[in-house]
Amino acid sequence: MEQVSLGGAVAMILLASEFFLAMRALGSYFHVAMNGMAASERMFRFLDLPEPVSGGKSVAGGDFRANGLGFSYDGTKPALQDVGFTIPQGRFVSICGESGCGKSTLASLLSGTRQGYTGSLRLGDTELRDAELDSLRRHITVVSSNSYLFAGTVRDTLLEGNQQAGEAEMEEALRRVHLLDFVQAQGGLNMVLSERGANLSGGQRQRLALARALLKNSPVYIFDEATSNIDAESEAQILQVMEELRGRHTVLMISHRLSNGVHADNILYLERGRLAAQGTHEQLMACPGGYAALFQTQYRLEYLNEKEDTPCAEAE
Repeated sequence: MEQVSLGGAVAMILLASEFFLAMRALGSYFHVAMNGMAASERMFRFLDLPEPVSGGKSVAGGDFRANGLGFSYDGTKPALQDVGFTIPQGRFVSICGESGCGKSTLASLLSGTRQGYTGSLRLGDTELRDAELDSLRRHITVVSSNSYLFAGTVRDTLLEGNQQAGEAEMEEALRRVHLLDFVQAQGGLNMVLSERGANLSGGQRQRLALARALLKNSPVYIFDEATSNIDAESEAQILQVMEELRGRHTVLMISHRLSNGVHADNILYLERGRLAAQGTHEQLMACPGGYAALFQTQYRLEYLNEKEDTPCAEAE
């Protein structure tokens, strides 16, 4: 019976570990390849989708007008039905209602990102389904609750809003959103950003996205839940910028929090895909139910939360 020397046994043990490491790496590469193939299939399906048909009419600005506006995602259940309103140019309008009432659907139609609606939706003299997409993108800027920030620098992000912007303009935009001091402390406009702005807080990400939008200086701004899931200070600063845009730009604010729109020129209150009421905050509060009931419910909940968060006074 042959015997293995001590040196040979040690060599076998060392070589065996090297062999199994290579086999394990091969298995991990196989999983990476399978994930890549699955991702490529989704990418190719996306690339094979037909491009949206762009109309040939240029948008010249003016009032938003909707008449008998309707929309359905599946062709059976309506998300919006028989909606009609007029939003004069330069006004600050709040679109509100309970979750699922059609606020974001209406925002996507107003911005031109979603088509296939029934009825009429016009911006000035142009029906949005007939508008040239590039012209619509230049005219309307959307700031959503999850605005995407690419990896790069603060300068790169701001230049996405306006390629011709100078440093003074970019710093002014940052100042307006109360972000200039922070950026300057982190290296100025050359501050490095991670993908999705992962090295920023939620409020900072949203304010940087707002600064990028301000540099675009478009006639219409649509804020789709832009103040959701951020801290109270950032929310107040974003609302202040919205107020500053009023008059020079048309501002449409979609928010589930009714208190954000109390100073709007007009409020569109949606219920189950229909325009249930419209008017100023004071006018809608004078009507029982609907807007007034929801506002009072939200106020009571916020008041209770504030009481719970207030530390108890020390006993004397």
